[in-house]
Amino acid sequence: MIRKSEIARVILVAAVFAVKSWAQVPLSAYVNFEGAQTNPIRLSPDGTRLFVVNTADARLSVFDVTAPSSPKLIAEIPVGIEPVSVNPRTNDEAWVVNQESDSVSVVSVAKGIVTDTIFAKDEPADVVFAGSNAFVSISRSNAVYVYDAGTHAPLKTIPLAGGNPRALAVSADGTRVYVLFALSGNHTTIIPPSLAPAQTFPPGATAPVPAPQVALIADARDTKWSSYIKFTMPDNDIALIDTAGLTVLGYVSGVGTINLGMAVRPSTGELYVANTDALNLTHYETFLRGHWVNNRITRVAGSSLSFYDLNPGINYGVLPNPAAQATALAQPTAIVFHPSGAFLYVAAFGTDRVGLLDPNGNILGRIELEPTALGSAVDPAHKRGPRGLALNATGHMLYVENRISNSISIVDISKNTVISEIPVGTFDPTPPVIKNGRGFLYDAKLSGNGTGSCASCHIDGDMDHLAWDLGNPFGSVTTFQENTLTIQFHPMKGPMTTQTLRGLAGLSPYHWRGDKQAFAAFNPAFDALMGGTQLSSADITAYTNYINTIVFQPNPFQNLDRSLPTSLSGGNAANGRTVFLQAVLSIHSTRTCDSCHTSNPGAGTSRFIQPPAGTLDGDQPLKIPQLRNVYQKLLYNKTGPSSIDGFGLNHNGDASGLGEFLSAQVFADYSQTQKNDIAAYSMCFDTGMAPAVGYARTVRGANVLTTSVQNDLGLLQSQAAAGNIDLIAKGTLSGHLHGLLYRPASNDYITDQTGLGPFVLAQIRGAIVKGDTLTFMGVPPGSGVRMGIDRDLNGILDGDQH
Repeated sequence: MIRKSEIARVILVAAVFAVKSWAQVPLSAYVNFEGAQTNPIRLSPDGTRLFVVNTADARLSVFDVTAPSSPKLIAEIPVGIEPVSVNPRTNDEAWVVNQESDSVSVVSVAKGIVTDTIFAKDEPADVVFAGSNAFVSISRSNAVYVYDAGTHAPLKTIPLAGGNPRALAVSADGTRVYVLFALSGNHTTIIPPSLAPAQTFPPGATAPVPAPQVALIADARDTKWSSYIKFTMPDNDIALIDTAGLTVLGYVSGVGTINLGMAVRPSTGELYVANTDALNLTHYETFLRGHWVNNRITRVAGSSLSFYDLNPGINYGVLPNPAAQATALAQPTAIVFHPSGAFLYVAAFGTDRVGLLDPNGNILGRIELEPTALGSAVDPAHKRGPRGLALNATGHMLYVENRISNSISIVDISKNTVISEIPVGTFDPTPPVIKNGRGFLYDAKLSGNGTGSCASCHIDGDMDHLAWDLGNPFGSVTTFQENTLTIQFHPMKGPMTTQTLRGLAGLSPYHWRGDKQAFAAFNPAFDALMGGTQLSSADITAYTNYINTIVFQPNPFQNLDRSLPTSLSGGNAANGRTVFLQAVLSIHSTRTCDSCHTSNPGAGTSRFIQPPAGTLDGDQPLKIPQLRNVYQKLLYNKTGPSSIDGFGLNHNGDASGLGEFLSAQVFADYSQTQKNDIAAYSMCFDTGMAPAVGYARTVRGANVLTTSVQNDLGLLQSQAAAGNIDLIAKGTLSGHLHGLLYRPASNDYITDQTGLGPFVLAQIRGAIVKGDTLTFMGVPPGSGVRMGIDRDLNGILDGDQH
């Protein structure tokens, strides 16, 4: 059987869009990183082409929109893993930001390939152009990287004082780049249990047994706590970068808590930000029911801020509230202005709507995107999830990229109605288990009034970097039997930081105390917190099965070969691993760190629930927490002078860094050097995904013989041989588009066409010297066949084994 080569993917067969079902991709061949799209859809400078990332399929789709109401797919070009943003620099060249690959793919539509791969670690989110430079937001590193847009040479790293920079925008005159911090916080921080007042009970509530002494969430500006809070929390939401000097001019604060979209108003240059405002200063689940976030647009005019509620007039005291569900605009993620600046469109990711607003925040209309869930109707299994917007004003068309359904809704703005919906590409490899359950995380209509979802806090399946007090003063004590221990869980549990939903498979019991014996035990929150109705047994099972697919991205502090660095933040991670595994804590007789935080490999938890007497602090039982994302929780610095986050390590977030955590009495036997080494190792804790997954090098005649390229190819091949990755290559062979897959056993590459190859690396190198271009990339083990060679025009796996 001869497979169709990748050249076929650059030509659209019109019948593709008539296909209603695709061959199912086995879950083992698909890895769900739950990429956080930022700007997934944009028009070319001349408006004739529409560029859309196909996040699920690791490709860029290009549509001809010269007939605006009938986009025609003209190319699907493989890029990095989890593409989340695209920005065309010219009508032919587009830059695609790949979150998991830590890269930017520079794509030529005419050639149908990636012409260069720019390394941009860790977790890049967006790219814009100003002058001759490209600016890339690096969300996990809290920085913007600047590159020469022509040569792709790195020019400068601009560090930023803010949390998780993602969306970017450029001022009308090109003199400024605006950087939006997605997880910026809201000035809230934690007062430790030793200083916090005892818990109080509202009228009508009585303690079944004495409530535990817990921490307190407070506003860092509250002078009542000035004797403890010695640091400042600037709560930076937007950074302003001078495009000439490549320096930070200043910051804008107080815009919102979670900021996912931004646009510049054409007529005035004002910034408009799509955001949610967290109400985590309100105590208790009872009083947050149905209203724990506000959904807003914030207008930024110099130092002046104006806030526009996207759900004005909702009576949050009425639950359920079908009238509110029928109009709610929840979790705004994208904004686009009409060129006149007279009105704007807002994507409501949580409620499958696009809102039409005037510049003063008045809602002029709402556009429904999900035909099976109009008004207050709910259909999570078929949720769209609008994440990006592109406006063709002259053609009177608005293009809406739907993250969850992997589709594009085409809206006639003269009627404000959807006239058609098309797939982002010819193939969506997302397995049914993900499609069937993903909507339950993001669908805000599952709340009693449509204003919030699980993802309001678990942003893109992850964390909001906040603590919430979801205790219930009207609740009762529950018990759990663990071996010979009877453990009691008090309903007044106090503040606890939001945990990630990544890597939950097999780690029950859940939550900080281990009081949720299975994921289904969170079902009551749909009523108790969200003010809606608990899911059916079938629905909570679908939700659970989906959640179990979400995995962690590779740890950015490990070396590419999965080894540990010997110098990191004042410690030796390689030595730290030895201490972690072998050094005994005398206070626990024979225990080591690894006795509780199982590693090598592992999630960093024994899943054991410690009774209060055995905890590091507090009066409550605590489950041994996993350690795979410790490196993401190190932005809290209560020793000052300034802190980005208000919460850090521990269940309540009151430990600012690994140094403070390791200063506890339980670690008194360790020397300072050992503590430093353990801290470094903890920052490098293996996530279960090798660092070489996603790593890519584009090899051309100009660099094929360089030492750095040869070293990288050798490393990728060795990682494939070790089973840490599959190694694929995409590009041209003899001028034709092809995909390749490396076979470690025979040390060669097979191709997507019978009779072509296999080739050894030396032969491929020779072809590149003669003019071919190939991008080599590590992909998750087991996915190489699907991602590398086993894709035909219709996106159906042909089933051949290799």
